[in-house]
Amino acid sequence: MNNKHNVNYMTIKKGEFYIESLSSAHRYIDPPNVYIRYANEHRHDRLVCIISGKCKFDIFNDKPIIAKKGDIIYIPYNIAYRTEWETESRGEVYSINYVMNDRDSHQITICPEICSFSNCDSFLTEGIFKECCYTFEKEETGFLLKCKYILMKLLYTIVLNEEQKSNSKIGKALDYININYLDDISISELASMCNLGECMFRRCFKAETGISPIKYRNKLRIEKAYELLTNESHSISDVMEMTGFYDASYFNKTFKHYIGKSPSECRRPKHLLNV
Repeated sequence: MNNKHNVNYMTIKKGEFYIESLSSAHRYIDPPNVYIRYANEHRHDRLVCIISGKCKFDIFNDKPIIAKKGDIIYIPYNIAYRTEWETESRGEVYSINYVMNDRDSHQITICPEICSFSNCDSFLTEGIFKECCYTFEKEETGFLLKCKYILMKLLYTIVLNEEQKSNSKIGKALDYININYLDDISISELASMCNLGECMFRRCFKAETGISPIKYRNKLRIEKAYELLTNESHSISDVMEMTGFYDASYFNKTFKHYIGKSPSECRRPKHLLNV
């Protein structure tokens, strides 16, 4: 996943732009739902928030990007790409399409390539996307003005998150865990990625995230377990093993700590699957 973007943050931070047009949508997608978009096919840029499922973005002449729940994908209007959903259950996305111009009315993009922003606060960003879509669909007085304000708030959130990552002492470890959270990796290996000793790494990690590296990884695993239980027909024991837990008691306790319900309470009834 591309974690280093040539993002035009100065344009955003200085506010040297205006939103010419904007639309927003909410979609459920039945996999694989292969889609191809050609460069300059549409004039708008697009921000996509993955609510559930996993989507592969094949970018011509570049490495593919795998987008999962909680990720935000930025797609400039002048990039060609192909998407394919890789999960058995249907995906869910919110999107914001917009045209952004500079003060001389020339269209600008915030990044020259497709970007995946994977470390944003998923609850915050999902809420922003949902608010924009709801406002756009209601079409009440001043709805476009409010949608533009919401988009500004989203761009600010992305910029703030990316700046925090660039200043982070544990950024490389966070990026690694966010992508490989189902794999087992030692604290010493994570610390080595950041050129820190183990004790210093643990202190820095907790200072930046509020929790230990193991709890952070387990939180991601539980979020994946919740997604599997609510969208697919796997048994609880299968989901437990698929997400790296091998003790049922520990899995149930950890799941309830983060989700607020037990795995059995969250499991989707079979008669509701693939509806």
